[in-house]
Amino acid sequence: MGTWVLDLDGVVWRGDQLVPGAAQAVDALLHAGQRVVACTNWAQSPAHKRAALDRLGVTDFPVLTSAEAAASCCRPGERVLVLGDPTLGDVLRGTGLEVVDVFGLPDGARIADVDAVVVGACSEWDRSRVGMAADAIRSGARFVATNDDATFPTSGPFGARLLPGNGALVAALSVASGVAPEVAGKPHGAMARLIESRFGTVDVVVGDRPDTDGGLSVELGAKFGLVLSGITTAADLPVEPSPDWVADDLASLVATVLSVA
Repeated sequence: MGTWVLDLDGVVWRGDQLVPGAAQAVDALLHAGQRVVACTNWAQSPAHKRAALDRLGVTDFPVLTSAEAAASCCRPGERVLVLGDPTLGDVLRGTGLEVVDVFGLPDGARIADVDAVVVGACSEWDRSRVGMAADAIRSGARFVATNDDATFPTSGPFGARLLPGNGALVAALSVASGVAPEVAGKPHGAMARLIESRFGTVDVVVGDRPDTDGGLSVELGAKFGLVLSGITTAADLPVEPSPDWVADDLASLVATVLSVA
């Protein structure tokens, strides 16, 4: 049995739409005796992501998120200021951290005695709250970013598009505070260690981003399957690290790999 680690955004879904053939590709892997694990840099809870997969009719399999990787960068009992999705705070609380949600504080409030600031993607960026987080970092709190992805693939009434990713928010906070973050998500070590601790050796990483997904494959010593259904397009090729396979989408990739296995 081999272990496949799949990205979600741009691989299994794009926005709220399932990538055609993705659900069937997951089923084909499971039927072939492969273990399938999702690993996303979107810093929400695994349960939130699993519920989204359920709504789209995708067979149940484990999900890891960068929220968990960020939690692993903190020590139990620390007081952590969170700028991000509400379920990011839920994940951090579940590991024994004292969580302060910056959006739950009075606008412009000073935050004292915070050990770390954890930043994950959120749908609305509030300039004042970013400033409050920057104040905490300048006061000595560690700066932990769930990921530094520059863009985020989605879809809308006018077709596929790219939105600013968490990396854009992280960059703003880094400039405002003068401090570079510790990054927890793909392709960095915290995420790689989390995957290995739960699932052991990984055989294949599938994703739409050479920098994050390809970088994770290098970190894990796994093969890299690049799909062109998300960030990367055929016009971007060649890329580094060089993929072991390039396919239009997950269905095409799985069919190719299984046919020669």
